[in-house]
Amino acid sequence: MHDLVHLERRGIPAVGIATEPFADEAIEQARRLGMPGARMVYIPHPVQLLTSAELAARADEIFPQVLAALAEPAAPSSPRC
Repeated sequence: MHDLVHLERRGIPAVGIATEPFADEAIEQARRLGMPGARMVYIPHPVQLLTSAELAARADEIFPQVLAALAEPAAPSSPRC
């Protein structure tokens, strides 16, 4: 999340990707970093046991969502805390 906020502040669009059970934590971390409206895509959990092929398939599945999120205007950020 830290990198996402850093990129957005530099004017580089970014999207965070987190597994669904960690959505609340991702939102809170973005808020604490001064970007409560960070672009996010949530994927099913877990991912740690997926094979490389399964992980690549999961990435292919969410790619349209990532592109759609990047097309949305960025939410304004707060000054760094």
